Amino acid sequence: MRFCVLGTLKVLDGGREVTPTAPKLRQVLTFLLLRRNNIVQTAELIDELWGESPPISALSTLQTYIYKLRKILSNDKIDSFEEVLRTQSWGYMLVVEPDDLDLDPFERLLGAGAAALKKNDPEQAAENLARALSLWRGPALADVAAGNLLSAYVASLEESRLRALELRIESDLRLGRHREVVGELKHLVSVHPLHEAFYAQLMTALHRSGRRSEALEEYQRLRATLVEEVGIEPSAESQRLHQSLLSAESPASPAKAEPAIEPSSVISGAGDRPRNAKAPLCPAQLPPDIWDFTGRQGYVGELVTAATMTEPTVTTPPTILIAGMPGVGKTALAVHLAHLVKQHFPDGQFYCTLRGTHGEAVDPSQILYNFLITAGMPAEKLPNSIEERSNLFRSWCSAHRVLIVLDDAVSAAQVFPLLPGSEYCTTIITSRSGLYGFSCRNRIDLAPLPLDEGVRLLAAVAGGQRIERERNNAESVVRFCEGLPLAVRAAAARLTASPTLPVRRLAARLANPELRLKELNSADFDIYDLFDTIYRELDPRERSALWLLCLRRNTRFTLESAAQSIGCDIDTTETLLTRLVSAHFLRAVGDAGAGEGTVYAINELARIYAEEKLESELGKGSAALAPTTAPTTAPATAAELQSPVDVTVRRAHPPALTLTQTAAQLDLDPLPKGAEEPYRADSDHSRKVS
Repeated sequence: MRFCVLGTLKVLDGGREVTPTAPKLRQVLTFLLLRRNNIVQTAELIDELWGESPPISALSTLQTYIYKLRKILSNDKIDSFEEVLRTQSWGYMLVVEPDDLDLDPFERLLGAGAAALKKNDPEQAAENLARALSLWRGPALADVAAGNLLSAYVASLEESRLRALELRIESDLRLGRHREVVGELKHLVSVHPLHEAFYAQLMTALHRSGRRSEALEEYQRLRATLVEEVGIEPSAESQRLHQSLLSAESPASPAKAEPAIEPSSVISGAGDRPRNAKAPLCPAQLPPDIWDFTGRQGYVGELVTAATMTEPTVTTPPTILIAGMPGVGKTALAVHLAHLVKQHFPDGQFYCTLRGTHGEAVDPSQILYNFLITAGMPAEKLPNSIEERSNLFRSWCSAHRVLIVLDDAVSAAQVFPLLPGSEYCTTIITSRSGLYGFSCRNRIDLAPLPLDEGVRLLAAVAGGQRIERERNNAESVVRFCEGLPLAVRAAAARLTASPTLPVRRLAARLANPELRLKELNSADFDIYDLFDTIYRELDPRERSALWLLCLRRNTRFTLESAAQSIGCDIDTTETLLTRLVSAHFLRAVGDAGAGEGTVYAINELARIYAEEKLESELGKGSAALAPTTAPTTAPATAAELQSPVDVTVRRAHPPALTLTQTAAQLDLDPLPKGAEEPYRADSDHSRKVS
């Protein structure tokens, strides 16, 4: 099988074309191709096909599409259905051999061409880049309907094609082929009127062809376009090229986005942009770094290198994604990393939060408006559409070296318009949802702090000597916080606010599940707010499943045992568990072995929160619901799951839903002998202690 995406979608089986004709089928196949040899989650495919409003039959319809694709890709051979398009945990993976997709040789040739140009071998570079561009047959995937996720990949393909064009023309200019490229460049500047690099190359080619006056006219056309359309002057590189043309000097090499000159090294001269009090301020939007940032040393060195390194064979901008559950320290790590590397980005730093005060997604168009205003563009010149604002921001970034921090992203579609196109700009993104459909160069799935790092953080905030005196109890506190930096800081704030409170007493209070969340909540560290945000994103069925799982005596379970507890079939249960793992109420902790599949566990703090929400819901509905006097084991149907309070009351004995009584004496009476021993942060031990 051969696959083609550099143009219209094509699937070739030998000399026979077998491209699917149904639009949705083509959409699924294209998504799988662009994520080849990687698992594509079922949820991502559903999001791509139907967006935020999937039909009830979305899962079964998707399975039908997969079946039809398998028939096409296996040439109707049933025994080889799973060879090419494989079913994996929570998704599918399309296996594509090297060079069976035309994108693979294109990327390889583009990388080789960029590397040859870096080594000053323009002849080899021109050959590789020309071969890369010859693989294109038109606009990328022009005949495929693209949703939010697929649109990002298509835009990335087009960016790569423009990059290959720019490098190939630069190679031709270095080889003295200036007359040959004039016509091509005139067409390119008409199609891409805000692309300064093409203008600079056209000016160079015209000047070397003895047409200096035309070259100067192109600069004036560029300046007029930028001032009229976006309210900015041409970049420093374009201005230096213009000055060399005016002075009849040999023009500089074609302009490309190089790291901006450090302000301390700028010397006033004819080729430098004048700096005066009216110049826009350099963006510097980073929040203050956390002075007591602790741990994460295994990540910091790797991320600093990833944020500052520009490889000659890689033309995509450095993008770092830090994913993880609420409270795990994503924002703290991102801000700390940004402060460590900001000196490498002399043109400034942008920062924004992509969730509103109630957890809603912030419109990226408004973020772009704020970024462009900060960059010095007049508000009246800004376009209204998000596409135009995104293109304008990328054009500005192409002439600057900036760092962009996007905190708490909701979706890949929200992030993509905010990304720069220049490989000299770095973007750091944090997300609790994981953004599994988002393509990035570096991804970190942040885990809770190890025990020793958690104790160090507790000591940094509450005082080293105090923590060291009660080391065992401090470890118990960190365990009850599950290593979440936000929870550890809340516990440290509790100790700081009460200088005479023994650490052992705080540990004893945290051992009581009914007190734990209250003890870990304060004005500065609102753990309820974090859980509320992700809880509101669950639909009624997902909330019901969470409650039923929380009622299990054993907090670890397999897919099959979860299906029995929830009362649903395996496929529905797997979809629900996938969603709860993505929302960080559950986690996958290992393999059960003997073909039993994945083992899941309920995060303890999330379990306590869910139980409190369940009691609250039962309290609201108690007047309308008749109490049950005995448990029932009847499976819940899909219809029943639409009524979460009702099904939960019927499945569980009311006394079992009442949490253990508050042990108020723990904060007043001396602890029993041996209570200083470390506590284990599991639910059974917590109940015994409380």
